[in-house]
Amino acid sequence: MNIRLDPNATVRIPCPACGEKTEQTVATLEQAPRLRCPKCGTLMKVDARKILDRVKEAEAKAREQKRW
Repeated sequence: MNIRLDPNATVRIPCPACGEKTEQTVATLEQAPRLRCPKCGTLMKVDARKILDRVKEAEAKAREQKRW
């Protein structure tokens, strides 16, 4: 099953250097997967596949919790 994220959904990306969270849309991250931290200037590469995998994991956990 091929799941796609809503291109208008926003994702908060934490900076690996300082922890500051940057918010971007899925569409922006797909087109330009690199962004610069507004606080410390660290260049970050964002992997859209990892984001999708985490969304799938969160959905599976939510389904599991609903069973209880």
